[in-house]
Amino acid sequence: MKLLNQSLLLAAAIFTGIAANALNPSREYKTKPEKYGMTYKEEKVPTKDGATLNAWFFDSPKKTSNWMIISGSGDGNMADNIEIAGQFLSAGWNVALYDYRGYGASSEFAIDPDTYIYPQFLNDLNAMLDYLRKSRAITKFDLYGQNIGAGISLGVGGNRPETRKIIADGPWTGLEIMKKKIKEKHGKDVIIPFGFDKNYEPMYACDRTRVTLKGVMLIVSPQDEMLNPNDMKSLKCVSQTYIVTASPSNAENFSSDKNAYFERVNKFLNQ
Repeated sequence: MKLLNQSLLLAAAIFTGIAANALNPSREYKTKPEKYGMTYKEEKVPTKDGATLNAWFFDSPKKTSNWMIISGSGDGNMADNIEIAGQFLSAGWNVALYDYRGYGASSEFAIDPDTYIYPQFLNDLNAMLDYLRKSRAITKFDLYGQNIGAGISLGVGGNRPETRKIIADGPWTGLEIMKKKIKEKHGKDVIIPFGFDKNYEPMYACDRTRVTLKGVMLIVSPQDEMLNPNDMKSLKCVSQTYIVTASPSNAENFSSDKNAYFERVNKFLNQ
């Protein structure tokens, strides 16, 4: 019986590890901002390649030109980041949440769980930034992302002169690196897209030549089996690293100590 229990625990750990690195879209919103008394506008954002994204825009109680655009982890949809949006609102930022195509109420898009990331997701974040410029005349913005969204924020943000600061929680670094790591750790072959512009891979986009960036904060758990602080050395534009020692994985960096997390984030944003 003891051996059986150990086997089950091992199988669960392997499954969790694979799931954490797989795209897992949800179309249904488990909750919406109005449940928490949050005022927002739901708007449809067009992309240059014909998709339509569903987005929620929140205005800070204090009038400000600061905008935080949040990119999701690739698991679930934007409803999972409502609490994080609330934290940024409390800190004095307007906030934009959006769903990648194939997620939430955004356009239909077939998601293969064996594919690590789609280049179309880069188009989605670029579309959000273009929309903010056009609809709200925003010329400077900050980016926040988790996991897949953290790497996208670094890749797109590093190539957009309007980007002020980036907060990347557990980002991927490079496609070939992630393919190799997932194969080594889980024996799983993931698909990476052909023709992906290397300028948008975080390890190339995140370097010190991006002089318009005012700061990049990296958040990482030393216990994460896929991406720990040592794996992040290829990101050359990082100005601060927050190592979340209490977190068992990058997926739990925020939930492991929410107060400490946002104390560090607020300090970084206001420097």
